[in-house]
Amino acid sequence: MNTGSGWSRGYPVGQPYPAAWHGFQSPAYLAAACALMGVAWEVSPDQPMTIAEIGCGSGYTANVLAAGNPNAQVLGLDYNPAHIAEARSMAAAAGLGNAHFEATDLAELDGAELDRLPEFDLVTVHGLWSWVGDPVRDGVLRLLRRRLKPGGVVLMTYNALPGAGGALGLSRLVRGALRTAGSTAEGIAAARATVEKLVAAEAVHLHDSTWRRLLLGEMGEARAGYLLHEFITDHWRPCFFADVQDAMATARCEFVGSATFDENFPSMSLSPAQQEIWNAAPDATSRQLVLDLCVPRAFRRDIYVRGLRRIPAEAAVASIPLIAAIHGPEERKLRSQAGEAALPPHIMEPMRLALESGPQEIGALLALPGCGNVTPTEALAMLTGSGSAVPLWRRPGEGAGWDAANAAAKRLNRVAAQRLAAHGSGSGRLALASPTLGGGLPVDAMELAVGVLAEDGEAEVSTLLQRLLPPGPPPPAEVLDEVGSKVDTLLRKRRPVWRSLGLA
Repeated sequence: MNTGSGWSRGYPVGQPYPAAWHGFQSPAYLAAACALMGVAWEVSPDQPMTIAEIGCGSGYTANVLAAGNPNAQVLGLDYNPAHIAEARSMAAAAGLGNAHFEATDLAELDGAELDRLPEFDLVTVHGLWSWVGDPVRDGVLRLLRRRLKPGGVVLMTYNALPGAGGALGLSRLVRGALRTAGSTAEGIAAARATVEKLVAAEAVHLHDSTWRRLLLGEMGEARAGYLLHEFITDHWRPCFFADVQDAMATARCEFVGSATFDENFPSMSLSPAQQEIWNAAPDATSRQLVLDLCVPRAFRRDIYVRGLRRIPAEAAVASIPLIAAIHGPEERKLRSQAGEAALPPHIMEPMRLALESGPQEIGALLALPGCGNVTPTEALAMLTGSGSAVPLWRRPGEGAGWDAANAAAKRLNRVAAQRLAAHGSGSGRLALASPTLGGGLPVDAMELAVGVLAEDGEAEVSTLLQRLLPPGPPPPAEVLDEVGSKVDTLLRKRRPVWRSLGLA
């Protein structure tokens, strides 16, 4: 089965990478993470900003960033021309004049070609480092050395060791099946059958992992394109934190912390016994290895800054504005690497009510009755870790150009619903773009479709159902009832959130 081309550098280019949005990619979220770690990053929604996404795929994330940041210029770089063509098409359809895309081979980009790029305030390298060979990694570092501003931030995500080490054997097995099969479907089916037999035979080194569950369909059906990108690249190499840190040091970038907020708190991520080992580690790099040995995840979301300057964390976090991501009195649970824990109602309830009335700074929330014993950093971790709130970038309706910016975000949401939601995203991670968030609110395919119709003023479940259903004979009554129930639940629980973002 041929999955690449002579120019593919060992990466599958025959099928596009599925679109996906993650909330931690927005500048609002990354600014909150920097504040949490007591590190200065001087950006604001009213100032011009330049953002680069290295390995932008078909451009969905870069387009969401452009829609959420009308004062920013966003550049997406990818070496697959099919990806760039789709990215430009989506930007044009949404009328995003601040989204730009270039087909670029970072392994060859150097000198004058690098210097014609702007200097960047933010560079995201999401899901690329572990999948590419050394020439491409070197190209990433060259770009950072020459085009990342002093004080600029990098989001670097990658499969981490030792957590990802157990998938190396599985990856090699699936690669072999895919390469010898006549088609992707045949290769995946053959690999799945072999893995099922190995699991039944209690193969010692076929560890339970996200990859194994993904292949066996235990996490729902994934698109073949996503499975190809996970399994058939020639260069997949999970990395130790220390090795990535050493590489980033060549670009004079220093580690800030994790974009997964709870990982910055040993008490939220580690058991008491593990915390003792963490505290006894000789340095910060060793503590990260202890974390990676203990937490049940294989993917790191690291933040770096070129020119680290310390600021008082508690004061910086107290001034962060949040906006509600959930409305309603249901129990709020903190989800962290250590598991799930219910949050105290006497603290969460006053915060919930205040957030549902409008955006609130963390300092104001802590002044509410019953909240005085919570620190600003704890409040940020609790509210974001429970999905109760997200960092606010711009208050709805605030500032010149708000209406034009919100209209652009709505146009992108409509285009994404037409191109992506109708077929599912492959990973379920899409977004309702909003300048309120500096990016988007994570949603699944159905919520994107319903949210877009709500933006157009649709309110009745029956009307929404008619617009959601594909042309042709109506589905059975039980299917209609099930979909109608889901739509009704979305409208009741999510419409207040969409309204608070200015989207409905």
